Amino acid sequence: MKTIKVGLIGAGYIGKVHLEMLRRLAGVEVVAVADTNTRLARSAAGAFGIAKVYDSADALIDDPGVEVVHDCAPNNVHFDINGRAIRAGKELLSEKPLALDSRESAALVELAGRHGTLTAVDFCYRYYPVVQEAAARRKRGDLGEVRAFVGHFLQDWLFLETDYTWRLDPKVAGKANVVADLGSHWFDLVQFVTGQRIVEIMAELHTCLPKRRKPKAGALSFGAGAGQDTEDVAVTLDDYASVFLRLENGARGSFTTCQAAAGRKVDIELQVFGSRESYAWSHIHPNALWIGHREKGNETFYESPLLQAEGTRKYAALPTGHPTGYHDAIFNLFRDYYEALAAKRAGKPYEATFPDFRTGHEMMCVIDAAVESHRSGRWVRVRG
Repeated sequence: MKTIKVGLIGAGYIGKVHLEMLRRLAGVEVVAVADTNTRLARSAAGAFGIAKVYDSADALIDDPGVEVVHDCAPNNVHFDINGRAIRAGKELLSEKPLALDSRESAALVELAGRHGTLTAVDFCYRYYPVVQEAAARRKRGDLGEVRAFVGHFLQDWLFLETDYTWRLDPKVAGKANVVADLGSHWFDLVQFVTGQRIVEIMAELHTCLPKRRKPKAGALSFGAGAGQDTEDVAVTLDDYASVFLRLENGARGSFTTCQAAAGRKVDIELQVFGSRESYAWSHIHPNALWIGHREKGNETFYESPLLQAEGTRKYAALPTGHPTGYHDAIFNLFRDYYEALAAKRAGKPYEATFPDFRTGHEMMCVIDAAVESHRSGRWVRVRG
């Protein structure tokens, strides 16, 4: 089968993760990389053996040799890049959040549908094997009716005043920081595991550090400003959020997220309480699914290519007892996407089970509702 040619836009942290996972895929070749920071683009091209380097997204999208675009640029250019790629006839995999607001994301969903574009959004945490297993068990009825859920997503990379990122600049990040950056991942986990949409939200967004020292040379994601020439800047976007949520079946839940939690690196937890049993998953122990019971002993199920539900075994690529990690979760998503794309190109039927632009739009609607709830101090319906 003909190799699928990929171009990647945005050579920062997450762009390099994409490149690492793309080279694990058979039949996929990255042929071009673009970044307005040409030093980053050239560095990535050299490290991954990529032939073409561009200094703009438009130049890469205009390359007739690029068939699929991976959009790893900052939030404020997602709408323009994704829209241009769709109109140019490219297939598209984008980082999250999909756009700056749900108006933009709705337009992208409509545009992609009109052009028949196969889209995906990198909500990777649902691709840990036991998260897939939890969803499969819920689908077959093991969980019963979803009654309640709780969880958090905590980090400490914005703990210091010298820690700064473009995600704190509303011109680049949009109306929210942590509830969009980390919250979108957790909201997707809730919807995926429960099979229920988030329909109403009550949120409080808070800025723990309202003043920071921004590097004058600019800052990448996960780049500390200590030791650099800095300037004091006021920060208005959230680095903490507390959220109450209602699902379409009436189940209630709560979520806390913070990027100034000392010692917490990527601490994600989701607990779902059903009428038959309960599930708990933690990113600290990502290969284990806790299964809670009332009238018998609780269980811990470990990812396994032999013991998982048939539809989820492929995500547990290693022998039982060997845990997969963050890179593998992203690889699992990419593999599903490119298998579907190969089938589409061959004119064969396929099932697009991965998060697509419709999923990305749903998360933008939740984020918009969180921002509106914080401003109004009341419950807000999530608009579709």
